[in-house]
Amino acid sequence: MSHLSILEAPAQIICYPRPSEEERHERIREIQDLGVYALLPGGRTVIDGYRIIGKGCVSLAVLAESEAGRAVLKIRRVDANRADMSHEAGMLRLVNSFGVGPRLLRHSRNLLLLQYIDGLLITDWLCSVQKEDLMRVKKTLRTLLAQCYRLDRIHIDHGELSNASKHVVVRQHDWHPFILDFESASKKRHVKNLTSMCRFLFMTAASSDSLNNWRRGIDGEDLRDKLREYKSGPTEKKFMQVLDICKLTE
Repeated sequence: MSHLSILEAPAQIICYPRPSEEERHERIREIQDLGVYALLPGGRTVIDGYRIIGKGCVSLAVLAESEAGRAVLKIRRVDANRADMSHEAGMLRLVNSFGVGPRLLRHSRNLLLLQYIDGLLITDWLCSVQKEDLMRVKKTLRTLLAQCYRLDRIHIDHGELSNASKHVVVRQHDWHPFILDFESASKKRHVKNLTSMCRFLFMTAASSDSLNNWRRGIDGEDLRDKLREYKSGPTEKKFMQVLDICKLTE
């Protein structure tokens, strides 16, 4: 997909998966009201020849140019099991106030406009780091786990961090991590953000190649014990004990 003005936006994208010209015209007006004036190619997902950032059960994510600069436009699928995007917007407003997630810039019934993070998905990033970068890696992972701890303390369970490979991006210029995709987040479930992230990073095969040397210094049984203690009630002391087991303290 080349640079497209919003008036050229294809129905296959903004009305996925059931394109409709009537719905397309309505959504174009909605997109314009958010200050978006162009769609850009970007991402690994391809729909009818158009490259987009990603596709989920509720929405598509597309790179966009807007009055706020380059951004991510999340567009509700016409077959989504939700009538609007208000749940994710509300979750983002809350987690943003605690320094978590990409900034919510604007939103409407069918759309979210989010801060664009120029970075790599966490598994790609981990594979790209070199041995001499380990101190910077340590800072990034400590920051990521601290974000998970904050989510646990405010009783928001992300819901999908057991496979964080698609839900964490590390910004290229400063290696700051961002947790993405709060459409499945809930205040009603038992929180398990930190435990899920630790298992993903240190106990599963998902990151083993890039974290092999690091993992050898971590006692898996001790980590499981500390995570069980932490799950009984997240506290600063228990969180610091988890960081210590993971070799991520200052």
